[in-house]
Amino acid sequence: MQHALYRAAKADPGRRFHALYDKVSRSDLLWRAWAAVRRNNGAPGIDKITLAAVEEYGVPRLLDELAAELKEGRYHPVPARRVYIPKPGTRDEQRPLSVPSVRDRIVQAAVKIVLEPVFEADFAPCSFGFRPGRSRHDALQALIEECARGRRWVAETDVASCFSAIPHDKLMRAVEERVCDQPVLKLLRAMLRAGVMEDGQVRRPDTGAAQGGVISPLMCNVYLHRLDRAWDDRDGVLVRFADDLVVMCWSRSQAEQALARLTDLLAALGLEPKAAKTRIVHLEEGGEGFDFLGCASRDWRLIM
Repeated sequence: MQHALYRAAKADPGRRFHALYDKVSRSDLLWRAWAAVRRNNGAPGIDKITLAAVEEYGVPRLLDELAAELKEGRYHPVPARRVYIPKPGTRDEQRPLSVPSVRDRIVQAAVKIVLEPVFEADFAPCSFGFRPGRSRHDALQALIEECARGRRWVAETDVASCFSAIPHDKLMRAVEERVCDQPVLKLLRAMLRAGVMEDGQVRRPDTGAAQGGVISPLMCNVYLHRLDRAWDDRDGVLVRFADDLVVMCWSRSQAEQALARLTDLLAALGLEPKAAKTRIVHLEEGGEGFDFLGCASRDWRLIM
């Protein structure tokens, strides 16, 4: 199914897919979604139902119930549970995570299985994060290769609070460029608007693809693909890993132009660069270098 969807999307870049919702509730697809959720071994959501409790209840029984709810239009996601974890590389900063219920994670995984090949057909080579067959190592290798070609000026930034700042209306318009199946669009809107519960209070903001949700990395890539396709390599070579952005440039002036261009493109998306993570670095012997995805530029030689 995924190969067929990918081939159809690749063959016709203007095609909008309309017969997708019935696939989400397929028994084999829900089983594959459950396997992905079980493999990730996550915590329970606000309903406190664990993976072990689902297995005790009976996985076939739960998946049959979800299939029936989806087919009959009775499925409704519940708010995710908000937790905070330390942000890597910082002392005091914490990253908000949203933990959906196991049921909701299964449905999100099923929707991702159906939608991912459609959007993968469009995604640009500069995008590496949360994509099948692409990895952190691939992104680092792309930087190493551009550095070897002589692009030694680096413009780096990341998107401020990206997962919580993406506007729902603009995100859905990006999705609708490829999907016109109204039940699928309705289901996605319900997932985005399910909100989070924190300190006993439910918040339903009109922005954000909650970090921690199964579908959120795909939605982030769908939205930031608008930046990727607007990018012109005359401004430098862009490498994006989810919301982390690096542009490899020939000169400082080109790097300055690249940062200005990134800022403009993000503003058009209702986003902005994170000031503390925005800078220009010259890669030279004994220089300060920079870190990307946890790997310092001085260590690149170790993975070449």
